[in-house]
Amino acid sequence: MRVEVELPEVGENNGDEATVSFWYIEEDEEVEEGEDIVEMITEKTTFNITAPVSGRLVEILAQEGDVVKIGDIVAILETEEEEEEEEEEEEEEEEEEEEEEEEE
Repeated sequence: MRVEVELPEVGENNGDEATVSFWYIEEDEEVEEGEDIVEMITEKTTFNITAPVSGRLVEILAQEGDVVKIGDIVAILETEEEEEEEEEEEEEEEEEEEEEEEEE
């Protein structure tokens, strides 16, 4: 399953946008739920966005130096559940193909 990682609200008096400072992980890397994935900077504070789920970082949408607003999607994670489901579907398709070949 794909999970969108958004810029959360940072708290009162911190504005409605932040700058991407540094990505701790790169695309296609595995990440654990709660692990820091990106450092963000506002005029008053620096904070990290953590992974909302365990999985693989499939796409970085906001590059270092980009300014993003609260609610903007900065990255997309893919959970392991989807990968397992895809593998199961592929196995089922292969089994069906083998059965069809045997019938012929």
